[in-house]
Amino acid sequence: MRPILPALALIIAPLAAWAESGMCEYRHPAHPSWDFFASCSVTETSAVGATTREVIVSNGSRFTTRDEPGEASVNGRAALRLDRSDAACWRTEAEGELICIYPAETFAPSAPPPAAGPGSDFAPGALAVGNAFGGGTKGFCLLAEDGVLVEQGPCIRRENCLEIAAGEGVSCLVNYDWQSGRTTEMASAEGWTTLDGAAAIQGDPGCVLDPGAAIVFCHSKTAITAETHPVLARLGNQTPAGAVAPAPEGEGAVAAPTGAE
Repeated sequence: MRPILPALALIIAPLAAWAESGMCEYRHPAHPSWDFFASCSVTETSAVGATTREVIVSNGSRFTTRDEPGEASVNGRAALRLDRSDAACWRTEAEGELICIYPAETFAPSAPPPAAGPGSDFAPGALAVGNAFGGGTKGFCLLAEDGVLVEQGPCIRRENCLEIAAGEGVSCLVNYDWQSGRTTEMASAEGWTTLDGAAAIQGDPGCVLDPGAAIVFCHSKTAITAETHPVLARLGNQTPAGAVAPAPEGEGAVAAPTGAE
């Protein structure tokens, strides 16, 4: 059962309550494809000896945390409150799920981009988006379905990798937040990759393919052209109505690893 989605309503006599926005992270060690990192709203209520947070995530997930002296819970399940300075985090005792709530200001730009010369991974004007959840780097994304270009344009890549277990490798969750508002999510570990929750395989360099739905997703630190990405040449001029046009060459300096890893 996927325990993070059902919400447990907790009713208490409040002493103080307030709402705020932030970013929420969920990771399940046995089901990395369930993981997400998305914006959320948090309503916090304080009562004598207890603090309750009711959370609604932009992807539709909901959960409730409760902290009391010496114990904590998430959706009614026993959890350990983690000692973190950057976020409020819990790990459930039964399944080891990690749940974190980051304040919105965590992801504000914290420093100017480093100076760089031609050819550097940090191009002039690149923006350090923040270091939580692996930070964020600018790049370009492409999405096609059934041989037709759906969207192409600037995006920001955010990555989070955690060790699965001692000596068993790592699992990674990568979000691509498009300038248009679209979000593409990839999860991966040794031997498998998912694209928006579906099994995916490596395609052309910098691209992954969901063969079941005939979906291709590509990411690059530079503008995607037919010369750099053969998939674009194969798509030709088949651009559906409403598709987002690619950004002009050179628009938006970038600082992102090449490839949709």
